Amino acid sequence: MTVSRLPTIRSIIINSASVIILSWGLWTCTSIILPQSLASAGHKQFLTNISVVASLLSNYSNIFNFFIQRYSNDKVFKNTTNFIARHICLPIALVLESIVVLVYWPLKIFFYYLIYQGANDNSRTPIPLSVDFAIHLFPIIFLLSDHYLSGYGEYFSISKIKAFILVTILGFSYNRWLYYLIDLNGGGAFPYPFLSVPEPFRTIIFISITTVGWLFYVLYQKFPPSSRLTSHKKIN
Repeated sequence: MTVSRLPTIRSIIINSASVIILSWGLWTCTSIILPQSLASAGHKQFLTNISVVASLLSNYSNIFNFFIQRYSNDKVFKNTTNFIARHICLPIALVLESIVVLVYWPLKIFFYYLIYQGANDNSRTPIPLSVDFAIHLFPIIFLLSDHYLSGYGEYFSISKIKAFILVTILGFSYNRWLYYLIDLNGGGAFPYPFLSVPEPFRTIIFISITTVGWLFYVLYQKFPPSSRLTSHKKIN
């Protein structure tokens, strides 16, 4: 894919701000002491934290792409860098963070006991509100802003079929990752209580969430960034 436009100043500002806020949120969140049932698997078991890492990778790749498009003379390298930043890292992070927002906030507000282990009511939270926003809300805001408002967003080049395969692989990988980390026979528990259900219901939940992730990708493709917003300086 040939790059015909330069990344905008808005894009690098959005991604730089995202790096600062998300890094602080992730660092603060991972310093919280987990309940005993979650401690052995650690913070790396949470989809939220994995999604924030994906968002940071998108941020860093787009910051890197900003400078490569301006100062590199290697067209192949420029095209590859742009493809990785805008058509791989960004959509993957968008899909993951969309799932996080869709699942986390309704459960936190209405069914608190399904999102936090050991919580009996919604009167307490192990995560300060500022950190909660930093890892559960701001990531999707920054990603959507970079895609739709930066002036550099465009229709993703990955087809819906390939996206479905990729999202399925990610969903299956997370499922296997949890089983690898968690010692269910030794007192360990799934990071989210809504996963603590017998089979085949747990598998159905994973399949449903994975399917929703793919539908988010389809939605973003159906409503790509406006050409008016993405018309800016072209590369000579």
